[in-house]
Amino acid sequence: MDLTSYIAAMSTNMAQYNVQTAVSIGMLKNSMESAEAVNAQLIEMMDSVPMPSSGVGSLLDVRA
Repeated sequence: MDLTSYIAAMSTNMAQYNVQTAVSIGMLKNSMESAEAVNAQLIEMMDSVPMPSSGVGSLLDVRA
């Protein structure tokens, strides 16, 4: 493989990598936007639930 062919092959590989990266970033962005919308709906739904007046069930202990 001569130098010109090597440079052309590298250029093609770099272009393909750039396209793959752009597509991956676009898919990740769509996933993040979708998750953000779902989270906003979940928060809205949680805010719409009335809190009990007696205080029972108003605290939640969570351990990781």
